[in-house]
Amino acid sequence: MSEGKLRAAVIGGGLGGSHGYAYARAPEYELVAICDLNPDVFARFYERAELPPGSINQYTDYHEMFEKEGLDVVTVATPDHLHTDPVCDASNAGIRGIICEKPLTTTIKDADRIIETIEANGTKMSVDHTRSWIPAFQAVRQAVLDGEIGGLTRIVAHMGGRRSMLFRNGTHLIDGVCFFAGASPVWVIAAHEQGFEDYGPVYDGKGGRDPQYDPGSTIIIEFANGVRGIVNSAKLTPQLFEYDLQGPYGRYWLTDRHCTAWKTEEQEGTPIQTQPPQGRGYLDPFGANLIPAVQEMAQMVLHDAPSSSSPYRGRDSLEIMLAALISQTKGSAKIELPLPRD
Repeated sequence: MSEGKLRAAVIGGGLGGSHGYAYARAPEYELVAICDLNPDVFARFYERAELPPGSINQYTDYHEMFEKEGLDVVTVATPDHLHTDPVCDASNAGIRGIICEKPLTTTIKDADRIIETIEANGTKMSVDHTRSWIPAFQAVRQAVLDGEIGGLTRIVAHMGGRRSMLFRNGTHLIDGVCFFAGASPVWVIAAHEQGFEDYGPVYDGKGGRDPQYDPGSTIIIEFANGVRGIVNSAKLTPQLFEYDLQGPYGRYWLTDRHCTAWKTEEQEGTPIQTQPPQGRGYLDPFGANLIPAVQEMAQMVLHDAPSSSSPYRGRDSLEIMLAALISQTKGSAKIELPLPRD
């Protein structure tokens, strides 16, 4: 073991490769192990993590890994519907910090089980909604909190392309709306894309890999502080990801590559383009985005720092997605939150 470093491991060799990349390049960590039920996936993990094959210990049973490796932090990067057991088992095993792939879970009952478990054990946890750690997104959020545009009234979010999927990638879009809104959602109205009208009230994404099992959807979200979000996840549109944040005195238009700002001289006045908030850095296409996430987790474990992407907000994002499914089945009815647990 490298002296003074946190021992980290990854469960899930597919998506987990980007997490392995981040742990291996964050000075706070020693990456010691990878676990996957399918040993054939290990080669893909090493390729994505840009590590020599066989350079860390390999397991097909995470319980054995927990027993042997003396872990401080673990990533859970299993398929969408299989997060709950490894997260809870890691927490119960005494692992101090957990980063979970998004979405947090696919049911409210599982989300609450995770939250109850980590609270009981004092485990630190973050959910990989990656834009939570991107400097430009953080700078815009801080500018909103500082009142630069008079607070928020509307957030219009759009994601395009064939992988515009409510759960698999839409969770990033919806969690970003929650990130900027800064309050709990209170009701949801939704209408799915054509072809998904009869999708049903229960997530059936089959692990999140195939767009045909995960609908795009147009969603209206009301938050407790009066902010209203309008989310459009649409296949058969250009591949993009953007937020339009509007308040009484201005607007920020934010993408994964750029931010444009406008201000007004008076409430509801004519907007004039101005300098955007000075956050440096946008979305990187690979694991470099997760280096700030794993470094923040080190601060959470060692110094009780807060999470930029907590499981509580992850639960809010999940509840919005589940409410969207229910709304569609009820003729785009307004669905009041919170949802029942069962």
